[in-house]
Parts: sequence; structure tokens; C-alpha cells
Amino acid sequence: MLRAVLSFANGIRIACMDAPLDPRKRCDRAIVTHAHSDHVRRHKRWVTTPGTALLCARRWNAADLEVHEFHAPWREGEATVTLLPAGHILGSAMVLVESRGLRFLYTGDFRLRPSATAEPCEPIDADVLITECTFGEPRYRFPERAAVVDDLCTFVEETLAQEAAPILIAYSLGKAQEVARIMGDLWYRVALHPRAWAMLEAYRDLGVAFTNCECYAMGPLARGVLIVPPGPGGMALAHRFRRRRTAFLSGWALAPPGRFGRYDAAFPISDHADWSELLEMVERVRPRRIYTLHGADTFAARLRARGYDAWPAGADAPSVPPAESAQLSLL
Repeated sequence: MLRAVLSFANGIRIACMDAPLDPRKRCDRAIVTHAHSDHVRRHKRWVTTPGTALLCARRWNAADLEVHEFHAPWREGEATVTLLPAGHILGSAMVLVESRGLRFLYTGDFRLRPSATAEPCEPIDADVLITECTFGEPRYRFPERAAVVDDLCTFVEETLAQEAAPILIAYSLGKAQEVARIMGDLWYRVALHPRAWAMLEAYRDLGVAFTNCECYAMGPLARGVLIVPPGPGGMALAHRFRRRRTAFLSGWALAPPGRFGRYDAAFPISDHADWSELLEMVERVRPRRIYTLHGADTFAARLRARGYDAWPAGADAPSVPPAESAQLSLL
């Protein structure tokens, strides 16, 4: 049965291969889809893309790195494994596993909309789709990026007109670099918290160009924006400015009102798929079985209501797959 082939006890394990995908505990060897902390542990050997390898080396001191280019398959036990761009942050990968005539696609965190800094996502047909569903509720339909950037620029201009500092709250890896490139290309001067700046320099080393960006040097802020990460470190830097206005940049800006009352504004700029993109991924992959993770279990229920054989990764799947998925039961 499929449940004997797939395990979600520690990341994702597929019986035909030894290396787990994004395990939550340290392993001797693991496939790591991207460099965000919720997908990283201090593994002995990290199997990943060149971009993620460099980011993990800089951010997490990863030393033993086994690097595979996108679209370059390799043998992993009884399976063939290929990394495909996920569109989430620079170097992020989806993992295609082919074994015994079946194709498993694990998306990791992904985004179908264009990114200013990440490789475009490349969905592919698979029998089994294991997908994130961070924003797997209909309320999370992100507006067009150009409209959100226009609103953000209005916020910045209004703040500068008040002789206050525009402080943009963005995660130090991924979001900060994308926003820095967008704002810098619009000719704003962009200062970044040192943690975000260190990752921007890694992005530059990987070939991403930035203009009008610098590491914040603890003096007066030039006419422009300051990007800091959420949390005590970033806010401590923001609080150096007596006159300031803060904007939180996240897909969670569409969460119920009141969640971000401590900020002056919130803008739905995300490096995750929104509701529409999650559905589009399912439509483009055309799987016969779907497992959902990194989000609410209700997304799987919503997919079942649309006719898909979909289940939360931690839940018990049906003991016998539907007739149209009979091949899956051969496992």
C-alpha cells in the first residue's frame, strides 16, 4: 500500500530511497529543498541545489554539501531523483522521485507567480503530489504584485513626507532580498539589517544584481527605506528611529483584522503560493493521489470536495485507493 511506501514521521521518506526530504531531525544525509530554518537541520551531509548549498553554507555553516543542478537526475537507491525550480526563494527546489513506474513530486515551499530573485517554478506531471498548503484557504488570494508595490510606494512616500523613516518588516532570507531588488530598481535607497544584507551578498554571488542597496550602518537613514527582519533583533534596530512608520510584508497581511495591530501597515507580498496557485499546481501536476502539509488539514478536505483523492500528510489514508488509482495499490 502507498502508506507503506510513504512516511511523514520525520520529513518525507519514500521507501525506494535512503535520503529523506526536508527531515525535521538531524540525519547523516538529507535532501534539503531550501535554506529557510523550518526546512533545515544540522545534517551531516546536505543534498541540494547550488543556490541552496551556498545559502546554507553562509547561513547555517553547512560544510558537507552534495550539490545537484536543476534538471540533472541522479540515482538514489532504487529511485531516480531530479530537482526542479520551486520559485519560492533563490535555489529552492521541488523534488521529483521516479521509481517502479510511479512519479512522486514534493513541492517543498513554492510559488507560481514570477519572482524578482528566484528561479521560475516548473511543475511537472506526477502520480503522487506532496504539496505545501501554507495559504490553503480561499481568503488568501494575493492581489497582482504591481498593485501591491504601488501601494507600498505610496506608504513610503507618505512616510517620507512626514519626515519619518519607512521601516519594512521582511524575513531576512528571501523576502528581504526580493523587496530590496524591487525597491532599489524603483530608485529608492535601500538599507538592510546586517542579517538580511549578508544574504543579499550571497544572492549577488549567485548572480542576482541589486542597485541602490547597502548595509545599514547605524547612522541617520538616507532618504529611502530600511528593511529589517521581524523579531527582537529587527525591531530593536527599527526603534532607533523616533519618527518611523512600519509595514509588515507577508501573505499573512490577508489574515483576519487585528493580527498586525503593532505595525502601521501590512502588505500581501509573499514568496508562497496563494489559494489560486495551490489549485493551479494540482491542475498542472494532474496527480492521482495528493498529500498536503505545512498548512491546515482543511485544504485536503477542500480538494476532496473538488473530486481529488487528497489527504493531510499526517492523517490515515483510505485502506484501498479508488479504482482510478489502482496502480498505487500495487505498491
